Amino acid sequence: MAEYKSAKEKKSNTLGCLKVLLLIFNFLFWCSGAAVLWLGIWILQTKTKYVALLNSATYPACAWILIVAGVIICIIGFVGCCGAIRENKTCLIVYFVFLLIIFLLEIIAGILAYVYQDQWLRGELKGGLNSTMIMQYMAKGSEGITRATDVLQQDFRCCGVLNWRDWKANSPYFKTGPAKNMTAPNSCCISPSDGCAARDHPSNIYHVGCLDAIESYIRTYLFIIGAVGISMACLMFIGMILTCCLHSAIRRSES
Repeated sequence: MAEYKSAKEKKSNTLGCLKVLLLIFNFLFWCSGAAVLWLGIWILQTKTKYVALLNSATYPACAWILIVAGVIICIIGFVGCCGAIRENKTCLIVYFVFLLIIFLLEIIAGILAYVYQDQWLRGELKGGLNSTMIMQYMAKGSEGITRATDVLQQDFRCCGVLNWRDWKANSPYFKTGPAKNMTAPNSCCISPSDGCAARDHPSNIYHVGCLDAIESYIRTYLFIIGAVGISMACLMFIGMILTCCLHSAIRRSES
């Protein structure tokens, strides 16, 4: 009888310990969910002014995956708490399934971020900037691209894609259009003013291209997205293990 009681107490202690661990995990889970949601929104907001110049959907897709994962985390953390406190196996199963979904989302976000920056970023950026920033500047219906280009050149103190000559060589607006007497947009000027880019001297306009600057800028955010995605996936894996252990302990205690 004493041995049976001791075994029962041991099971009860194990169950209680697992419940506490899962509740602690859920607290960290909520905090991480809020952080991931904020990070995704922050990345989208900080790059919004340049989004018109990026042809690829991979970069915003990574941020949106983080946002979706953050929202799901904040919602289902409650399910995990209910399952742990009430020892409800159904809630724990639902919780496990959602953890698995988030785990996959975070892995995908991390892989997309790393693969994109390693394999496609520079090539897509160069082609995208040439086809949007240079070719569509001041074109009808491309007001967003024009604004994004001006902001980009002023923020990064650059001019053109590879250098300032890109405007005169490739842009219809500066090659044969209304600004054929200008060298580049006024946003290329060190001190912007109307008609300031008529003179191409280094003391007047930026001679450095924007490609390297914006590539470095995007790589920084892609690294953050990738690191957070992989880190969150590891956290989700721990949560799935704890959930399985608690579910198993509840089932054993009931039998």
